[in-house]
Amino acid sequence: MSNVKEFFAATWKACWNEGKEQEKGLEEVWELMTILENELKGKKFFGGDSIGLVDIAASFIAFWLGVLQDVVEIKLMDEDKFPALCKWGEDFLSCEVVKECLPPRDKLFAFFQARKKAITASKSMVYN
Repeated sequence: MSNVKEFFAATWKACWNEGKEQEKGLEEVWELMTILENELKGKKFFGGDSIGLVDIAASFIAFWLGVLQDVVEIKLMDEDKFPALCKWGEDFLSCEVVKECLPPRDKLFAFFQARKKAITASKSMVYN
């Protein structure tokens, strides 16, 4: 559970900050992604050949994180750094059962875009 909290905190820091705070967040995200990358080596899914509980728990990385990085325009999940994790994401998202459970990408994009505008506006109020 601790790593999940760390991952969300690091992702928040990487996506909604600038400068050194953002860099620190990116490093933390990549450090945690390296753990997942190493767990996937030689496997299609975390448990082997089929989707299991860990895959479901990590599903936010495959879908939500991809949308979020498009909104904030930073690269969190890089195929060169994390080839196994990226391949896992593609395989996971290509499963019909998974597709049926995901929200529409455009709605999630709009949600994160609104969040970005709100955070940007609140920062400008603090600094003015």
